[in-house]
Amino acid sequence: MGASWAGCPRRCSGRTITASQFPWSLAFADGTRAEVTGLNGGDFPKPEFPTDDATVKVGDCIRGKIPIPVPPASRPERIVYAPEGLDEPVEWTVPKR
Repeated sequence: MGASWAGCPRRCSGRTITASQFPWSLAFADGTRAEVTGLNGGDFPKPEFPTDDATVKVGDCIRGKIPIPVPPASRPERIVYAPEGLDEPVEWTVPKR
């Protein structure tokens, strides 16, 4: 059985930023990470978060799902946001089912 897809819903607003899928990943208990593939379209969950850089100005909002492949029988512990220029990644705990 192959990987399943995790759809991380994201919403960004509040200040001028450049939004993209690529700073996002999933962290697992064993220290591994699943990275964004950069693929889009087809059967991926909609709406999709931008794959190319999208400028979001103050007062605007952008939202969508980021598809990330998850290995079989695995469950991520954290969602990690680590764009260039950020001193430390920002992390969110994945809630229990």
